[in-house]
Amino acid sequence: MSAHRPAAFEKFAQFRRNVTEVMALSWPIVISMLSYTAMDLADTIFVGWLGTTQLAAVGLATTVFFVLNGFFYGTLQGITVVTSQAEGAGRRRRAVSSAIAGLWLAVPFGLFVLGLIFFHTTIFAVMGGEAEVQALAGDYFVIRAVGAGFWFAMLVVCNHYQGLGDTRTPMVLNIAAHSINVILDPLLIFGIGPFPAMGVEGAALATVIAQFVGMAIALAHFFRGRLACSFAQARARSQEAIKNVAPAVLRLGIPIGVHNAVGLLAFGVFTAVLARMGTVELAAHQIALKVVSVSFLPGHGVAQAASILAGQRVGAGHFDQVKEVLKASLFVALTLMGGLGVIFFFFHGPITSVFTADVDTAALAGSLLIVAALFQLTDATVMVTSQTLKGTGDTRFTMFAGITTSWVIMLPSAYFMGFVLGWGAVGAWLALVVEIAVLSPILLARFYSGAWRKFAERERRDMAAARD
Repeated sequence: MSAHRPAAFEKFAQFRRNVTEVMALSWPIVISMLSYTAMDLADTIFVGWLGTTQLAAVGLATTVFFVLNGFFYGTLQGITVVTSQAEGAGRRRRAVSSAIAGLWLAVPFGLFVLGLIFFHTTIFAVMGGEAEVQALAGDYFVIRAVGAGFWFAMLVVCNHYQGLGDTRTPMVLNIAAHSINVILDPLLIFGIGPFPAMGVEGAALATVIAQFVGMAIALAHFFRGRLACSFAQARARSQEAIKNVAPAVLRLGIPIGVHNAVGLLAFGVFTAVLARMGTVELAAHQIALKVVSVSFLPGHGVAQAASILAGQRVGAGHFDQVKEVLKASLFVALTLMGGLGVIFFFFHGPITSVFTADVDTAALAGSLLIVAALFQLTDATVMVTSQTLKGTGDTRFTMFAGITTSWVIMLPSAYFMGFVLGWGAVGAWLALVVEIAVLSPILLARFYSGAWRKFAERERRDMAAARD
């Protein structure tokens, strides 16, 4: 037995090193995403003080906004995959070119979202809800759409740095932008000092201003530090990036974008189902969703670290190390989200009472948090495994698996348990438990089958043949 001890100890020591690497890479992502959560929670609290109708309207508009932006947000994640694989292979020029290609893609993406303001009345009529909620949601959406392009450009730069393994720079950029949003919120919502009281429109304007400032800082940092060259050289690099690197970004990013868009559309339909249950149900859903993001966003941060590390291992040709990345990332995510699930279960009442004075809304939101506690571990597994597969280049399977479970399992279950069984919002949320419980083993089986290796090998071949 003693002969096996050194091997066992070395294996454990390697696991600890992997966990340390995951934590070192993921904690800035977690802090960055927690800053977003803090901003979002502040928005919810400030708007909640205006009233339940305003809270429901902002929740509905935010859901629609992310559904309509899901494709572009997901497609731009292809930058992280291309950058991480290029970094692992020592192709730093290709990594920079991926960011340049992403910035060019951000322009038409932002213009498309801006054009949707002409259809906001139709969009919210389809979503349903009371007439006043629809009107306020439309006002909020029109202003938020102006900042979409700013957000995309900042996202490109952040994705690029994360792919390099530099997660601290995006953390600083996000904290700065989100802090500006929180500071502007009460000034523009309630009209403090020289500022007019704009209500929900003020909340939207605060976000747009913060996004613009964040974009300006991000672009200044990138062009000063990563692309210090003449105008002629920058133009040549842009043409090179569009021709040689943008196809790889789109090939890897579009399946992620489709997955995000169709998945978020499913969640939009899910929100519409809750809207038809009543304003209290929609407001309670909004509160619970904001609170659950405390676990979801940090968990996603750990998963993003897994994607980056998997991409770097693939780029370096160390395929066998990808499995160790998954194990270490799962350990961190399960510990984090499991602990928060315990807090949701035992302290749901005090948590939800912070967001609203309405007793019925707070009580229902508390019940939804208990349901959320049930899917924390399986949700952590889904996020980490999915992102690890994406980092290897296997983005199509995750797309099909996620879309299928959302539309075939989650939505029918939400309708059945919410309306047919009469369980209301709690029944609808239980459908999320069912969906995630099914998706988790599917993704694990995909990873351990090793099918992702052929996609990783293809990306290495294409990168070796590319001129960048």
